[in-house]
Order: sequence, then C-alpha cells, then structure tokens
Amino acid sequence: MNEKLIDIRNLIPKMDLDNSGFLNFFELEHLQAGILRLRPGEQDTQEPHSSDEVYLVLEGDGFIEIGKKSYSLKKDLFIFVPAEVEHKFYGNTKEILVLYFFSN
Repeated sequence: MNEKLIDIRNLIPKMDLDNSGFLNFFELEHLQAGILRLRPGEQDTQEPHSSDEVYLVLEGDGFIEIGKKSYSLKKDLFIFVPAEVEHKFYGNTKEILVLYFFSN
C-alpha cells in the first residue's frame, strides 16, 4: 500500500476554481473520500447513495436531515448515514465544510 498525505485546506482553492460544492480527492477500489461545501443559501442536491456514508464536519452551522429526523451541525461532529437513506444539509448561515467517506 502506498501512503498518501493530503492537506485538506489545500484542496479548497481547487473547489473555488471549479465552482463546485463537491470534490472527490481520494479513490481506491473500495473507498472514496471527498469534501462537500455548502454556502449559505445553496441547496444540497445529494441523492441517496448505494453505500453507507460517513461525514466529518470541519466547520459550519445548520442542520442535516437524515430520513425524517434533523440534527444540529457543529465542528467535529461525526455523522453516519446508511445506504439508500435520504439526507441533506440545510439551514446554514455559515459555510458548511464536511469530509465524506464512502465504501464503493
């Protein structure tokens, strides 16, 4: 296995250039990682995923709705969303920056 070290903060300018809310920065046969960014007023357009997903909130406020339940966001919050469950981030007044991880 080849190690890989990535400074997440160095990826944000690439997201600015692409004007993107998502950036996949790491992918193996069975693992994918990326960054989700949601600015105030932007809508989270995610669809349910075919695999389990984990989020780690780096910064921001607002909420995540998972199924029919809503949860407040805060820095360093770890979130697990099972496969095929509807979910979305919303209600933020500050930029949300979240790491996500899926198994492929």
